[in-house]
Amino acid sequence: MFLQVAEGVDDATWLHHLRAGDYSRWFQDDIKDEDLADEVAAFESDRALSAADSRRGVKEAVDRRYTSSA
Repeated sequence: MFLQVAEGVDDATWLHHLRAGDYSRWFQDDIKDEDLADEVAAFESDRALSAADSRRGVKEAVDRRYTSSA
């Protein structure tokens, strides 16, 4: 569900929440996945990443943990 919503968020909103640390905080506090939170925090702290690159990185991190291979 997170990935579906993330795809529809405009870049300015995505970056606002990314820079605020909202994604890693949500993964840590609500999902209880500290490893994913740590990985996402690295994207949040990398100010050189574009919205597209950071969104792609977060998606790949989530996919590795929560998307089963067919």
